[in-house]
Amino acid sequence: MPYYIGDVIKDYNKLVIRTPEAFGKTGINVKIKTRVDDIDPQKGLVRLSDDSSIPYDILVMATGANAARLDIPGADLAGVFVLRNLTDALRIKSYLTEKKCRKAVLIGGGFIVMEMCEALRNLGIETTVMVRGCRPVTRWDVGLTDVIVDELKKNEVSFIPETKFLAIERGTSGHLVLKTDKGDVDADVILMGVGIRRDNTLTRAAGIELGESGAIKVDFRQQTSIPGIYAVGDCCEVFHKVARRWVYLPLGDIANKQGRVAGQNIGGHPVEFPGVVGAQSFKVFSLEVGAAGLTEKEAAGYGFQPTSAMIQGLPVGRPMSSGEKLWLKLVADKTTGKLLGGQCVGAKGAIQRIYALSVALWSGLSIEEVG
Repeated sequence: MPYYIGDVIKDYNKLVIRTPEAFGKTGINVKIKTRVDDIDPQKGLVRLSDDSSIPYDILVMATGANAARLDIPGADLAGVFVLRNLTDALRIKSYLTEKKCRKAVLIGGGFIVMEMCEALRNLGIETTVMVRGCRPVTRWDVGLTDVIVDELKKNEVSFIPETKFLAIERGTSGHLVLKTDKGDVDADVILMGVGIRRDNTLTRAAGIELGESGAIKVDFRQQTSIPGIYAVGDCCEVFHKVARRWVYLPLGDIANKQGRVAGQNIGGHPVEFPGVVGAQSFKVFSLEVGAAGLTEKEAAGYGFQPTSAMIQGLPVGRPMSSGEKLWLKLVADKTTGKLLGGQCVGAKGAIQRIYALSVALWSGLSIEEVG
């Protein structure tokens, strides 16, 4: 969606996998603009906001998660956005064009904010990133986030850390004013990228069990604690093969796989989703950024004795190099020598390394075997 906003993808229809009309041609009835108010597992009923009910034999919970907003005055003013779905993207792009926005403030340091930096700069919009902590994408090592911050500054994105956000107010000529402990910041548009929140209202009311993470507890076939009810996507947990635990990891490719697994089981073709190794990646200007497995902090929390090493090198052989740099961090268990995780940042070749490390993590290889 950031690439649609930044005009890399020109037609938003390319982001629509299937329309309600296309579903209808295959015998699937899609009800849009319809809210589910209650689930009754005893009677097998889903009650809707228009006081009607739909009976079911099998129910799939695919409610995802909602983008969080800062709990500050003015967070709901016009011109303050979150980016979670295509509707959000359409609204943001329309607003940027209609208001002829020239200055944007992005609150947060996650994937969406990093990708939106590039999108907004491609549109010629002055961009500032502000975070509550001391650095962006905190899952990555400090040395790697330093490289990312340098890349932001190289592309004229201002980065302001350790900021306390107080309120958003309407300024003169329709502009917005973000009030912080470091002073007021003017903006034409503000994007909040401060994480997601799971809405468990329906789940709790229906008596569906939640996991330790607070997301819906499922088994390897995506079944919940109630027979006949499945859960997939950002509303449920997934098994992490490295941690050997059920975790919450809301990523699109995981949601897609879970949906396929649930569908096959419902359709009478039993299959299991054995889990993930936590591979994830994003792009920020000329940098590829990727990771897989566990960080040192996560590994220690799961009972491992982690140790790590960071190296810097070339993504290709020296005779073919144009001076590009690649940073790679590996995490392993001191006791067994088993690879636990990897992180990589570079102008090229970073994601290739994460592909290989993901296979190594899936296979349970040791550091020696990876070498």
